[in-house]
Amino acid sequence: MKQETDETKALLREFLPRAQAMDLFDPPKGSKVTLYVLLAMLVTAVLWATFANIDKLVTARGRLITPQSNMVVQPMEPGILKSIEVRVGQVVKAGTVLATLDPTFAVADAAQLGLREQGLLFQLERLDAELAGREPELSMEDGIMAGVQAALYEERKAAFAARLNQLEQTIVQLTASLTTNEQDQQVLSSRMESLRQLETMHSDLATRQFGSRALILETRERRLEVERDYLLAKNQRAEIESQIAAAGAEREAFIKSWRQDTMQMMSDALQQRSEISEQISKAKRRTDLVTLTTQQDAIVLDIGDISPGSVVREAEPLFVLVPLDAELEAEVEVATSDIGDILVGDKVRLKIDAYPFQKHGTLNGEVTHVSADTFTRESGMGPSYHYLTRIRLTDIRLSGADARDAHLLPGMTLSGEIITGKRSVLSYFTYPFIRVLDESLRER
Repeated sequence: MKQETDETKALLREFLPRAQAMDLFDPPKGSKVTLYVLLAMLVTAVLWATFANIDKLVTARGRLITPQSNMVVQPMEPGILKSIEVRVGQVVKAGTVLATLDPTFAVADAAQLGLREQGLLFQLERLDAELAGREPELSMEDGIMAGVQAALYEERKAAFAARLNQLEQTIVQLTASLTTNEQDQQVLSSRMESLRQLETMHSDLATRQFGSRALILETRERRLEVERDYLLAKNQRAEIESQIAAAGAEREAFIKSWRQDTMQMMSDALQQRSEISEQISKAKRRTDLVTLTTQQDAIVLDIGDISPGSVVREAEPLFVLVPLDAELEAEVEVATSDIGDILVGDKVRLKIDAYPFQKHGTLNGEVTHVSADTFTRESGMGPSYHYLTRIRLTDIRLSGADARDAHLLPGMTLSGEIITGKRSVLSYFTYPFIRVLDESLRER
């Protein structure tokens, strides 16, 4: 019976259309299993899309920077640029010569001050010798200035000796006059005593009527003249003693005045030397600053619009250097449409353009600051607005296999991927439908 049924179905299949003929046969057993498998896969996919999350990323362009200010190299004084020893982008070590200025003026000023200081040293040696009463250690072999000071010492010494000798001769003359006066007083005192005795004798004879009164008067007259001469001699002695004292005082005053003037000249010379020493220190410093060098390891970020032979002004910025030992940060420009998703503390993955991340790996960091206002960048398509975001690097080495060959430098451009949160896979399918439903089911 079953065999007849199968034969009948086979015969009908040959004469009926294909669609009707298929209804006469049972479906294959594997088709049901396939249906169940596909249904299970669909349910699994929906569940995975619902519970599986992926990172929400905001991509922004930026560069590596240093938080501390760049070093600006400027000349201390105006001058002529002699040479430039570095180029933009060059890495320089501490002490590297960046440029040199024409040292002619600085060297000339330093040499002139050196000659003035040497002259003052010779002058101080001469003045010290005058005060100490010794010969100065100066000779023509030490130079013209030393010879001039030695000759000046001899002239001043001769002038001092001449004036001192003049004053001493005056004292000697007055002393001789005083000696003569003393001798005159002794003679006058003896004559005065003799005349007194003689007058007494004539008075006794006149009393006895043996002598003439005229002789008494004559003797008295002579005694009075001698007494007058004696008083004059005594007064003259006081005058001579006063003159001797005055001459001695004048001699001492001359010596003190000479020493005082010499000490004043020495004080002035010492003050001038001190001032010149300070000026020499400044001149040497200016000479040293003719060679512009870097104080620490850095990279040359910019060179001013200068060339050898240019006249540079005082404090004109010539070089801008970025320190290499400073801690690096990243600064990226975030579009205004993405700034609402970014918070301080968000994790960031940085890809350095100079080192492909497939080979060298990436850097990790976190957001530390978001600017309070937008910045404008002009372009051919008009102005664009963005927020500046600072990122602190949590590691300063790339993590790839070839990262040891990578050297990070300020100014390197990069791409930052800021992780702003998580999002389910299903939302990528539902959000477009929600937007369409929200924007379509409404009347204008």
